[in-house]
Amino acid sequence: MPAPDHVRASDHLRGFDHVAAVADRPGARPLRRNRAFVLLWSGQSVSLIGSQVTVVALPLVAALTLGATPWQMGVLAAAARFPYLFLGLPAGVWVDRLPRRPLLVTCALGQAAALALVPAAHATGTLTIPLLSAIAFIAGAFAVFADIATLALVPLILPAHHLTRGQAAFETSHSTAQVAGPALAGWLVTTLTAPLALLADAASFLLSAATLTGIRTHHRPERTTGLIQQVAAGARVVFGQRLLRNVTLCTATHMFWINALLAVLVLHLTETGLSPAQIGGTLAIGAAGGLAGSLIAPRLEDGAMPVAIAVAGAGAAGVALHPLSIAVLWLGLQAYHVLQVPVRYRLTPPTMHGRVNATIRTTVWGAAPLGALLGGLLAGTAGLTPTIVISGAGAALAGLWLVRA
Repeated sequence: MPAPDHVRASDHLRGFDHVAAVADRPGARPLRRNRAFVLLWSGQSVSLIGSQVTVVALPLVAALTLGATPWQMGVLAAAARFPYLFLGLPAGVWVDRLPRRPLLVTCALGQAAALALVPAAHATGTLTIPLLSAIAFIAGAFAVFADIATLALVPLILPAHHLTRGQAAFETSHSTAQVAGPALAGWLVTTLTAPLALLADAASFLLSAATLTGIRTHHRPERTTGLIQQVAAGARVVFGQRLLRNVTLCTATHMFWINALLAVLVLHLTETGLSPAQIGGTLAIGAAGGLAGSLIAPRLEDGAMPVAIAVAGAGAAGVALHPLSIAVLWLGLQAYHVLQVPVRYRLTPPTMHGRVNATIRTTVWGAAPLGALLGGLLAGTAGLTPTIVISGAGAALAGLWLVRA
């Protein structure tokens, strides 16, 4: 099978309308015939389902098994995102320096081992909130490298005219996992207990590592300059272009407030009287909105991004009235992600995807733990319902970054 086309620098600089038109041109090779993409997508899809189990099971371990307070829930949510603040920028440099497939395999195995520590610690009676937060931090550190490396690998295995469709495929898998994962998590927690449910995610990372071993690329790592110079080069690409800068700042602001909500969401649902199975079912039904968003987004123009942000914010605030309003949140959020991620692909030189993605991820996910801490603090002082409403309003207003972008 011939090697996939590399993304050319000129492709990133063309207008969005032109790229969208090329993506639908007759005769374009279907994604399903790209073996490297199919392997990456299938492994990621399975891993995403496992990760959605953790999204529900990990806070349930804290809330039900360890009796965590709202502030401790915020700390736990922040622990998984803090690695982006410390490792995000250097991780981008190392992703550009190292072969991406072996790096992804190592990260998958590391995440599997970290998650397996939770049931082991629970079985020995040593599981505590600090230890659970430390495990979340370690798994998050591996996730930083895996996340950046995956984003940097996609343009190497997909031609430019398939980038939007490829991102839509990933977001569809993410939305599908959000539907299936919480329901599976609710059943696993009810049947096996919350700590043992995390073994499902550990197993999914092992399967993902197996699929990654079949991918072949022609990436040539760079070792031309020092760490600081390479980090600065990535930052210049992101913040030196108005569109990419504003999209990045919009995403960071949005995720700050969304993570303030997510930090206390499971606690809010438990206090409404829902069982673990009902919480999983509620999140699964809500995530169906995300699936709809990822399927609709490829038919939209990039100008729809502010609308998607506003829809997501309204859905977040609506959770205070009814849990299933979360479907509106995921509808807007997934549509926005399908539209915004290809922006960086098109505006980034092929040799700099690692550093550019690291700069964006550090900015975006660096805001996430701060939002989670604020969510825990607000919930502990003002209450859960006001925290949810304030978070939704802040998430909606993030779209102002895009008004003049």
